[in-house]
This record gives sequence, C-alpha cells and structure tokens, in this order.
Amino acid sequence: MEYWVPPRAQRFLVRSVFAIGVFLWTLFTRHPLGVAGVRIIVLGYLAFSAAVYLWDQFGRRGSSGEKEFLVYLDILFVGFLIYLTGGSDSEFYLLLYFILALRAPFVKWTRVLSISAGSTVVYITSILSTWNHAYWFDLVIRGCLFWFLALLLRIIARRSIEERERAERLARELAATHDEVRRYTAALEKANAIGEKRLAEITILHEFLLDAREVDDYEKLYDIVFKYVRRISDAPWIFLLNRRNPERGQVVVRSWGNPPAPVVKLIRSDGLYPEFGCEGLEREVDLPDAGKAVILGFAHCHENRSSVTLILVFPEGQVKPEKEKTGVLSAFMHSVESELELHRLGKRLVASNESLSESNSHLMRLQEFQLELSRAFLSHREIGPVIQGIQEIMAKELFELDRLNLFMPNWGTGMLECKTSVGIENYPQDEIKVPMDDRGGAISRAFRDGKTIYFDGNKPVPPEYRLAEPYSRIPAIRSRIFVIVPLLSHEGKVVGVIGADRKYTHRPIPSETINLLEFFARHVAMVLSIQMIRD
Repeated sequence: MEYWVPPRAQRFLVRSVFAIGVFLWTLFTRHPLGVAGVRIIVLGYLAFSAAVYLWDQFGRRGSSGEKEFLVYLDILFVGFLIYLTGGSDSEFYLLLYFILALRAPFVKWTRVLSISAGSTVVYITSILSTWNHAYWFDLVIRGCLFWFLALLLRIIARRSIEERERAERLARELAATHDEVRRYTAALEKANAIGEKRLAEITILHEFLLDAREVDDYEKLYDIVFKYVRRISDAPWIFLLNRRNPERGQVVVRSWGNPPAPVVKLIRSDGLYPEFGCEGLEREVDLPDAGKAVILGFAHCHENRSSVTLILVFPEGQVKPEKEKTGVLSAFMHSVESELELHRLGKRLVASNESLSESNSHLMRLQEFQLELSRAFLSHREIGPVIQGIQEIMAKELFELDRLNLFMPNWGTGMLECKTSVGIENYPQDEIKVPMDDRGGAISRAFRDGKTIYFDGNKPVPPEYRLAEPYSRIPAIRSRIFVIVPLLSHEGKVVGVIGADRKYTHRPIPSETINLLEFFARHVAMVLSIQMIRD
C-alpha cells in the first residue's frame, strides 16, 4: 500500500504539531510551572520524538512499527497538559480519547488493557490538585469511557481485519479457482487428443481379459499373452518368464519367433530380470554369432505371489517400439500378472476344496467310530479290540500314519503301557511301556501336562522330548516326526495318551490330522472314563 507520507513521518508530524501547539499556548496563558519550565518539557518531548523518528528511519530499516513505550509517553504528555490547563476543569482529557482511538484498534488485547489503564491513572494523577472541583459522576463516566472506547474500537478493528482477511482469502481462492479451471481445460483438451489411442488400448486389455478367463491351462494362457503382445509390438523375438508358485524357485520360459540359441541361453541364464521393473527398461547386449541386440523388459517380481516378466528382443537394425506402446505394454503386463495370479489362486482353491472334502469325509468316519465305541460300551463288549480296529483304519486309510499307539497308565508300576498299537510289526506289545516321569520323554510329558505335543523333525529333538535309556531302544516308539495327544475326560483328567508318527515316510503331520486326532481322543477318553467308573 502506498502513502503520501510514510508512517514514521506521520507519527513524527502529529507529535510535532501537537508540541508546537502546546508551546504557542504557553505564550498566552498562565500556569504553575512558568513559561520556561513548560518550554523545557515541550522541547524535550519534541526532541525525543525526533530521536525516535531518526532511529526508526535509519537504525531499524524494514520495520514500520515503533517502540511500545512511546504511546505511554504521549499519554504522559497529555496528562501534563491537563494539569497545566486546570486539572478537572480542563477539556484536554479528550486528547486521551484521541490517543486511544489511534492506538487501541491495532494492538493486542493486553496492550489495549494497559493503554486504558495508563490513561485512567494519568488522568486521575493530573486532576489530583483540583480534585475538590470535580464531579464524581463525570469522573466515573470519563474513566469508564477510557475502557469502553478502547475495547469497542479493538472489537470493531478486529472484525474489520477479519473481513479484510476474508476478502483477501476469497480473492486468492477465486484466483486459484481460475487457474485450476484453466489447467483443467488444458488437461481436458489434452485428454481428448489422446482419447482415441486410450480407447484402443482399453479395447486390447478388455479383449485379453475376456480370452484369458475362458482358459484353465497355463500353456493356453501363455499363447493368449503372445497373441496380444504381437498386436501391440512388432518385436521379432518375445519371451515370457513365469514363476507360478512363490514357494518354488522354478521359472517357466516360453518364447515366440524362433529366437536363436544364444538369445535363448541369455534369457534363461538371467532369470526373471527383476532389475527391469514394471515400467520397462532397455539394455543393450552383445550376442555371440548374432551381433548386438536391445532387450526391453517388463518385470513383475514378488515374494509371496506368482511372478512374471515379458522380454522383447530387437536385433541390431530393428525399430524399437515407441514410448506410447511401451506404456501400453506396461499396462498390459499388469493385467497379465493379475490373470496369472488368479489362475494360481484358482488351482489352489480347487486343491483346498478337495482337501476340505477329504477332511469332511474323515470327520464323518470319526463320527462313525464314535458311534461304534458307544455301542460297544453300551453292549458291555470289550472296548480294546474296537479301538484297535478303529486305529488301523485311521492309520492306514484316513491319515496315512506309520504307527498309532494307545497308552494307558498303570498306577501300580508307574508306567504308561501300550494297550493298542498299529504299525509295530512283530514287536511285542507288552514290552512297549515308558515311565510316567521325565524318563518317558514326550509321551509322559503330554500325559502329565494334558497338552498335545507335536514335533516336525526339522531340528534335533529337544532333550525334554527324548526317551531315557533303556526305553530309547524300543523301536516301536522312536521317531523324529510325531504327535502325542492326551486323552482328556470332561473333568479335565488325563486317562491316557495317543501317539502317532511318520517314521518311515518322513512327511510332516498336517494340522488337520492333529485336530481330528484330538477330536477322536476326547471321545475315547469319555468312554474310558465312564467304563472305569462302572468297573
């Protein structure tokens, strides 16, 4: 904002005119301090104001403000003038309102209150000599006006500042909106210019998705990928590398265009080319007996899902695809990655459904076994042969276990003795027994703790799971892959344990098998508990 007179000069000019007016007034009036005293005070005030102006002008460049205490100096000077002109009878107290009107609207609330308080104190001090002549009602009104005028002007100024800031903000927003509209218009024109190209790209991607969803074989899907890559690019040699299963490192390599052996060897040796990235990067290579070539790759490599890389090979002299086609190939490979992952997940879902169906079948057989156990118990038949028959079906037909043993406690000898067993061949069953203490390893530990113990054989068997001598020499219960399931009754009492292993096949025991063994163990424990109570 431009001023006719700068703010510093305005303040100095106001003070100078004010001081000169007081000085002239002293020439024609009488006052207690005398002409010389008043002149000294006026000249001192004027000189101090000039010093402040010079300091602001040359000593504090870049700031249009002035020291806070100067307003109090103005108030003191007006108070001195009130004292000289009759105290309570003087009309110069109106100058204090003038100072408040100039200062209060543009300072902080704390300064507004301090200026009001300073004006009140100075006014009361200047009229002490003529206190008896004052009317108390006038004094109260004048004092309250100091505060009311300052607060009112501050509120009005604050609202005007807020309105001004709001108007400036709206103006900025309007200008920004205009700029945004111009940018949007330019972007819209650019989008319209490339709309036909994008529509063609979307059509290719859409047709690819429709064709890919109709096949359920990887090889057919690879052929569809080559078909659409050839529609986008004129590369003479095309390679597609796919790692179908993230748990396995095997990479399937398929090619189109009958590339020479050096090119095939190079592509196979470097694998999935993760350094290319999904946006496509170029690399120039020297091929034995084939000259130079440019490789353009689009890699989508992941650790927890299937990975795929598209490689386009351009021999020396062949024209590489334009940047626009590179962008289309990048978008196309995103769709290829998604389709290959959906293909893998679909096959995994089929396998999971088959596994679930098998688990349901096993559960139904276990329910039949429970029913058979219950019938044997209710008909007062011997339960041991029934459990033996059920264990043979579970080990050989349902769960593919190498051995399955049922141990019951003999409290007289302190041993866990094998009552039924499958897969021990010709080893005497009555010699399969372990102590109930720590010497019994995982078998006795599961019996004492009432918790299932499973070990997959990937590491050495922990000491607390090992059998002590001479029980470790019993071949029917030695294995590195095993599960021990306690027989828990409804009261939480352990009545025995079931031990299963895969000593010969060396395959881990699935969690589903362990869950079904625990399900079967609970029913066996219930029947055995009731039988012990009945006996």
